[in-house]
Amino acid sequence: MSHDDASIGSIDAVAFDWVARLDNAPLNVSDAAALQRWLAEDVRHRGAFVRAQSLWMSAGRMAALQGMPLRAPVPPRALSRRALIRTAVAAGIAGACLIPHRSADASEIFHAASGLMHVTQPECGEIVLDQGTILRIRRNTGRPAFDLLTGRMSLAARRVSLPINMNGLFIALQPSSKLIAHAAGTDSDALVLQGHALSHCAQERMERHLHARDWIQTTPRSITVTTLCDDDMERAVAWSQGKLEFQSVDVVEAISELNRYNARKIILTGSACAHRKISGIFMLDDPLGFARVLREIFGVRLSISKENIAIS
Repeated sequence: MSHDDASIGSIDAVAFDWVARLDNAPLNVSDAAALQRWLAEDVRHRGAFVRAQSLWMSAGRMAALQGMPLRAPVPPRALSRRALIRTAVAAGIAGACLIPHRSADASEIFHAASGLMHVTQPECGEIVLDQGTILRIRRNTGRPAFDLLTGRMSLAARRVSLPINMNGLFIALQPSSKLIAHAAGTDSDALVLQGHALSHCAQERMERHLHARDWIQTTPRSITVTTLCDDDMERAVAWSQGKLEFQSVDVVEAISELNRYNARKIILTGSACAHRKISGIFMLDDPLGFARVLREIFGVRLSISKENIAIS
């Protein structure tokens, strides 16, 4: 198995699919054996499975706080999750999109494994998921509830309020409103683009009213709310429109961000322009266009192939 980014994204997707199946109902003996075989195939499988479990448990803790259970009842005589993990540990186990996966409790998982992913839902139109984002949509009550496990998404509510769980930050996006939500481990944030939303956090009981331009950021130790200006708002939404906006950032940092979205990588073979500053708006799927701008501004040389763009 190759070690490229697409392969790693697929491994994560499979891991989340297994965790989702475990969360929906215990595995039968055949499926449990298949999981153990998959985990034993590659050390990366085991790491992805542990990461998926950790993120899933974080989403479960927040959903439980909101009174929205994630788990389905456990059928009798089935191999329990605890028994499966115990067996896996005894066997030496530490605990582009193959999905969405729909389980019996009417939930779906979406993983933007390569580039942006666009998901259409009747209650909110098009959802945009950033590269690497993993989103679970549950329909236990008829309307969707969103668990943003990791990454960033742009979401609009039409006629109904939409609940969003981000590992400790809970948002109720009100009708005719839109936001960008972001989850990164124990840190989460949300920016209201239009309309308004209600928010509260695991650390406090008070409910906050957020309006357009309000940006709430939470960590295990702090909660802050700031209001963004027009320029900051434009930069915040650029990715969801297929663009990247840089404001006086190092060239090496801009290249790293562009490379996240493209199989064709930009490679710096020299350091002449690595720490020069660049500003502008660029298409996130056009690394060659960005490289040509660097040539015009800094006079660098380009060596272009199908696989990469070398800059010297």
